[in-house]
Amino acid sequence: MKKRDINPFGLRLAPDLRERVEDQAGKHRHSLNTEIEMLIEDGLRWRESQEKQAVA
Repeated sequence: MKKRDINPFGLRLAPDLRERVEDQAGKHRHSLNTEIEMLIEDGLRWRESQEKQAVA
């Protein structure tokens, strides 16, 4: 994905949640942005798999 294809998106996080995500980012050696993207992707994949199981 080209850098110009990505639009900035403001996100408000509770301080404790931000701290947890920052800790994870540090452990994985990612930026905060990258860690949030990965968590969202993982969460969406999990939710989609749960929805497929519920239908089956």
